[in-house]
Amino acid sequence: MKSIIKKSLAVTVVVMMLILSAIPFASAATILDVDKKVSITLNCDKPGYAFELFEVAKLKNNSNNSSYETAYEPLFDEIKNEVKSGKTKDILLKLDNISPALSSMPATAISYGTFDSTEKTKTFSNLEQGIYYVKAIKFPAGVKSVENSVVALPYFDKNNWVYTIAPINLATKVADDAPTTEKEITNSTKDNVNFTDVSLGDTINFALYNTTTGSASIKLTTYAVYDNMSAGLTFDKNSVKVYLADKNKATKATLVNNTDYKLNVTKEKAGENTEFNVALTKEYLAKNDFYASDIEYVIVTYSAKLNKYAVKGIAGNPNEDVELKYGNDSTVDSVPGNTVYVYTYGVGVTKLNENGTALSGAKFALYTTEANASAKTNPIASGTSDESGKVVFTNSNGEAVTLQSGNYFIAETEAPSGYNIYGKVIPISIDVTYLDEITNDTWVENAPEDGISTVTVTDTKLIVPQTGGYVSLVYAIGILSLIAGGALFFASKKAKKTTK
Repeated sequence: MKSIIKKSLAVTVVVMMLILSAIPFASAATILDVDKKVSITLNCDKPGYAFELFEVAKLKNNSNNSSYETAYEPLFDEIKNEVKSGKTKDILLKLDNISPALSSMPATAISYGTFDSTEKTKTFSNLEQGIYYVKAIKFPAGVKSVENSVVALPYFDKNNWVYTIAPINLATKVADDAPTTEKEITNSTKDNVNFTDVSLGDTINFALYNTTTGSASIKLTTYAVYDNMSAGLTFDKNSVKVYLADKNKATKATLVNNTDYKLNVTKEKAGENTEFNVALTKEYLAKNDFYASDIEYVIVTYSAKLNKYAVKGIAGNPNEDVELKYGNDSTVDSVPGNTVYVYTYGVGVTKLNENGTALSGAKFALYTTEANASAKTNPIASGTSDESGKVVFTNSNGEAVTLQSGNYFIAETEAPSGYNIYGKVIPISIDVTYLDEITNDTWVENAPEDGISTVTVTDTKLIVPQTGGYVSLVYAIGILSLIAGGALFFASKKAKKTTK
């Protein structure tokens, strides 16, 4: 093609002779005015577009005939087949691929200016007679197709020559569609894709559903989704998977990391938000696979775990689908996503003595079932009351546990010196209700204050202050019983002897 273009640039080709005598003139009014200027009006009310008007062929006139001169090879057949027959009104070239056509624009083509769609309409007047090409030079990031126009002026209509045409509505010759991005929690404990309710260490699965845009004729160069994960969630980089899917979100192809896409973690530090993006490579976007008619989604899935930095209560731990950034060689744009929430809660104990004063040194364990609490087996956390009587439950790693809402059980496993163990199983409930719609940045309707359910447990002093608690008390009572029994036995024998 390049050799043909160079040849066409080097030699001006007379493509077709327009024989005036071949057109039946009814009167003097039909004679072509070779000195008259022509005009073209362009309209476009779709934002993000700009067009340039090129003269790609000149109409040369003399006393005997008229002919077009051009170096723009794609017009050869159009002139031959359309202009000769007099059907020159708004000739359109529907291009299968815009890039080759634009690259073949000859250097000799004269630009008559640009038209930005923010202007809505523009008239190019005082133009020489010839053929003009309206080329899109800027378009939105989500453009799918652009149909460029070729217009020949003047043209012969019935018995008259026409030097201007009806305004060309370029908005009808372009198509674009901004993509969307949306995040869901796919393993929510609350049957809601927008939030879940979990315990420390639990895994949360996420999916990003991103619709496609662009086309095989106008391919994207940028397509990346950006994520911002709160400090309470630990991102599992190895869990990331990327798929192409149809309109039903059924997988059509699995993409390969570092070939078809790249995972870019731009911020990752314990106790702080994690930021990352998943970007399709330019090499992959240049392929036709992405633009296949049955492909509607790019789905990104990944997992995270609730960690010790998780926020308890109604604020939750947000995971934000920040934006989907997309674009082509002309424009890069973005659309915002949504935010999903991970909620968690805590339990606590306040330990008091019989006078209502804080009591330190009492040990407790936390259980998921009443049976385990009764048997004091399989605890999920434990804690000891501090000087203020407060108990913080921690796991085997020393991390303060947070919990999914629901019912739990507590048992005191060791009392402070001189006190009785509270011998009953202590039920504790994390009661939470959720909304049908997010309100004030939360899905929580009711939850424990500060996200922590607490119970108060009071210990009593031993009657016989002796090491061993209940065991020592029982032992003392047994000894007293034996002494009393012996006294009664000897008193009975003495009474019998006196009687005799």
